Amino acid sequence: MFENLKEKRLFEKIVDQIKDAISSGSLNAGDKLPSEPEMARAFGVSRSAVREALRILELSGLVGIKSGNRGGCFIQKVSSNQKLVDYFSDNWRLGQITLNQLTEARYWIESMVIDIVGQKITKKDIEKLRKSIDNAERISNDVEDREKINQHLNFHASLVHITGNTILIDTLSAILELLDYMLRKIKQSRQVTRETFKIHRKILDLLEAGQVERARTLNNAHLKEVSTLLVKLADKHNNLPNAKREEHSFFKKEEIAHVQ
Repeated sequence: MFENLKEKRLFEKIVDQIKDAISSGSLNAGDKLPSEPEMARAFGVSRSAVREALRILELSGLVGIKSGNRGGCFIQKVSSNQKLVDYFSDNWRLGQITLNQLTEARYWIESMVIDIVGQKITKKDIEKLRKSIDNAERISNDVEDREKINQHLNFHASLVHITGNTILIDTLSAILELLDYMLRKIKQSRQVTRETFKIHRKILDLLEAGQVERARTLNNAHLKEVSTLLVKLADKHNNLPNAKREEHSFFKKEEIAHVQ
């Protein structure tokens, strides 16, 4: 499956070979990749080159890394917007996209999304979203941090799908996939998790009541809080690439006081 490599920037060649294996069907969603030592021997490279390649593949969403006895590196299901995900992740790695730009883009896209959803959301959509929040809250104390994050982001992903606009869906989904990678590097407190569920419920209640402007205001304040927390913790722990010091106004409770 793999070819021995004897060139510079070996990690990029590893990435290319694994991507080719996925494209050809040699590797499929759910398949477990060999261990780092095994892959290093197969490619004829150092473990550090393999580790860097896997980091890039994880960032692009092509592989997922699980810990524990049944852990390892697994091939993920390729999404329809994979090229856009690759574009964002590659430019993030090269420093062409910053965390501030990413969160700002999400902020404005979701502002449009809330307006469109306010016009299109149905009773069935509301019931589905409410059940999703209930389920996420119920299992939040038992699942791993990554799954908690996915549950939070799933709410926003579900909202954009209601728009029926492929461009908005693919763009926001790609941004959320990259944010998922970043958020998994920073553990969230239980208080943040509880507050997130509370805010999601309030946004849904406002949409159901037809109060779209208030729903947008609350969601915007929520996104500002998330981006501020992400930048602050990334800067503190230095565990995200390209997490430069960037200005973010800290979340103020008065920003959402009038929609409580």
